[in-house]
Amino acid sequence: MMRIDKLEISIEARANNDHNDIRHFGRILDFSSGLNLVVGDNTSGKTTLVECLFYALGMEELIEGKPCNRSLDKAVKDQFLYTDPDGNQHEWLVREAFVRIQLSNSNGETITVKRKIVSDDNQQNKMYVWNSPIMENMEHRDCREYYIHNRDDHNTEHNEGFYALLAESSDLPIIPVPARNTDKTILYMQTVFTASYIEQKRGWSDFFANIRSYNIINPKQKLVEYLMGYETNTDLVNSIGLKEKRKKLENLWDTKVNAVKNYLAYNDLYIDGLQTEIKQQKIKLDELRIAVRSESVEIGTYIEKLGQRIQALERKQKSSQEGNGNEQYLAVLKRYEQHTEEYKNYCIELVTEADKLDNIREQINYIESEMKRYDSLRKVNNIITTLDVKICPTCHQHLPSDISSQSALTLSQIQDSRNMLSMQRSFLEPMMKRLEAALKNKELNKLYLDKQLKREEVEVKMMASQNNINLYPLSTNEQFELVDCKTKVATLDEVELHTKEQIEQLARIKDTYQQVCEKIKELGDIEEDDLPTAQMLSAFRKLLRKFNYTSNNVINEVFFKEENTTYKYLPVIKHGENNEEEIRADSSASDFIRSIWAYYLTLLTESKRHPGFLVMDEPCQHSMKEASLTHLFEECASITDKQTILFCSSQPKTEEKEEGEKEQSPNLIEELSNIVKGKGLNLNYIEIDPKAITLLEQKND
Repeated sequence: MMRIDKLEISIEARANNDHNDIRHFGRILDFSSGLNLVVGDNTSGKTTLVECLFYALGMEELIEGKPCNRSLDKAVKDQFLYTDPDGNQHEWLVREAFVRIQLSNSNGETITVKRKIVSDDNQQNKMYVWNSPIMENMEHRDCREYYIHNRDDHNTEHNEGFYALLAESSDLPIIPVPARNTDKTILYMQTVFTASYIEQKRGWSDFFANIRSYNIINPKQKLVEYLMGYETNTDLVNSIGLKEKRKKLENLWDTKVNAVKNYLAYNDLYIDGLQTEIKQQKIKLDELRIAVRSESVEIGTYIEKLGQRIQALERKQKSSQEGNGNEQYLAVLKRYEQHTEEYKNYCIELVTEADKLDNIREQINYIESEMKRYDSLRKVNNIITTLDVKICPTCHQHLPSDISSQSALTLSQIQDSRNMLSMQRSFLEPMMKRLEAALKNKELNKLYLDKQLKREEVEVKMMASQNNINLYPLSTNEQFELVDCKTKVATLDEVELHTKEQIEQLARIKDTYQQVCEKIKELGDIEEDDLPTAQMLSAFRKLLRKFNYTSNNVINEVFFKEENTTYKYLPVIKHGENNEEEIRADSSASDFIRSIWAYYLTLLTESKRHPGFLVMDEPCQHSMKEASLTHLFEECASITDKQTILFCSSQPKTEEKEEGEKEQSPNLIEELSNIVKGKGLNLNYIEIDPKAITLLEQKND
């Protein structure tokens, strides 16, 4: 855990209208434990100070995701306007600039970190560290150099990585976490420090909106687990994991059982003794029987009954059609049946070939359409397009989002794409012509086979008539019954096989469930109230009430997400058993901001591991009741073992006053801070007037 003691911004600039006029600008801020209020007008440049603070810590990627000084305002790296005491405004060009920050940890150790913003050597990735407080003249020979944004900058085995030093100084261990496309990565300090910063623009749109994931699986979840120290308690971690697995198995069982029952019901079947809740399943799964609802018999008995009826009807039909053993007739009949089957297969093959030809034609039409698009693009002077290219023109697969989102195409890229399409067309066109020719011949052959089959049918009928053979011994009702029985048997066989497979899956789920329950029992039942998240939830709810959150019932409806998802451990609203929404979706705009205050402050106070400070940039920019702001300041000021730094507008927007209420004071933040101070709470009030970057009397090295 660390505390920010001092921030110093130093800028050497020359006047744009006088190259010989070189002066020293900047700002020095002193911070304390408890609440620090940095107050100024909306245009004073408070955010510039925040950016410099996190830049000095090597955390500038939390601002806009950009490394080095690209995340900083132009006022500290390019140029700025300065109005002198006489009211004259001039433009100043930045020649050199750096930032220094003094940090203290819980062990009483103090370090000073210096990082260049603008310099001749462009060494923005170097950090210069002194084991002492900030002093006016700090010799370079007394510091040690570290690097950031390079390989091994978190490696604790080396002594050159700044993030490793920062982690050690803050008592924040660097731990491995699961990652995408690799077994493990580490929880980077840039991810950990997300808990210490609510950025002005995106930071108020979601919890950890500016988090740097670095390919970590569920980075928000892993961050909260890290802060709460979950991975340090093996039994606790295992118990939580097992309970999550148990819950998933219960849900999976419920889903599969309902699917089985609905499937059987659709086919006029049911299965007796299969319970919807896995813990209520007492009958062995291999003892369950499927029955026909309308017949009240087991499926096996019913299939056997249908089979007997099919055999009886087929015997009747066969004995008549065989013509009392007339061998000549039987030979003709057998040949006709064989040719009929061959004709059916030939027709199926013909349809398949036609579908294949249609598919190739569609591909060629699509390719020609794309080629026309690329021909049009080549005629444009500035080759920039907003064409929505989401599908590969050759393989028709969806392109990755990072590729399809790129809208700038060079002339060579367009020509390469067109050439690829042309090659594809050249490959497909001969194939299409061969298929067309083959299909034409097969259509002619089909006509011949059709005529031949009709001649054989006439021959069969003539011989049957000559030998007094009844070709249709079954009545119309019997014929329908035979078809119906065969259809039912085929369907029931399929249903029975599918259901048995599902029952086998349920059996495996049941076995796994029992194993998980045994392991939970072996670990011992950990009370929910003993879990870090339970303690965290209690503190979170308390702060919601303190900050006047009213959108939902705090006690009965506000919870943390339990399922292992990207939103796990973040606030949700539960209305009943199965209705759950993220808190931002079920809260007013101002109440959602209150929930962000409460959540970040809860992490600050309840975490076992935390950087030790929290910076909020413009927490008062949303319409809030004055009472809510007062409670926020009081809560921050009461946290004396940690540090909060709030950058606030001197005239924040508050909710509209009702008739008769006192109008907002032009110095509201100052008045509210005096109320907090009057209660004996620790508050450090820093006023930025008129601009964050101002003229300094002397230059510090």
